[in-house]
Amino acid sequence: GREEGRAEGREEGRAEGREEGRAEGREEGRAEGREEGRAEGREEGRAEGRGEGQEKATRVVAQAMLADGLPVARVAKITGLSLAEVQALPHE
Repeated sequence: GREEGRAEGREEGRAEGREEGRAEGREEGRAEGREEGRAEGREEGRAEGRGEGQEKATRVVAQAMLADGLPVARVAKITGLSLAEVQALPHE
């Protein structure tokens, strides 16, 4: 009787402990996943912003080159922009 009760109690305690451990593990995993996702999103945003900034700088330089009278084809070659992109830039 008494030994059986202890054995049964231990088994129930283990089962409850395992379930609680799994629940805690799942929650910790979710939290880690959310944090990793946020970090990746921030890095992707920074990289995208740097790329956009570089692209804008290239266009500003191309506009200055056109304003100095360089031919469109030469500006395209130097900046890496396509002829259509250079032609579409506002210039005087």
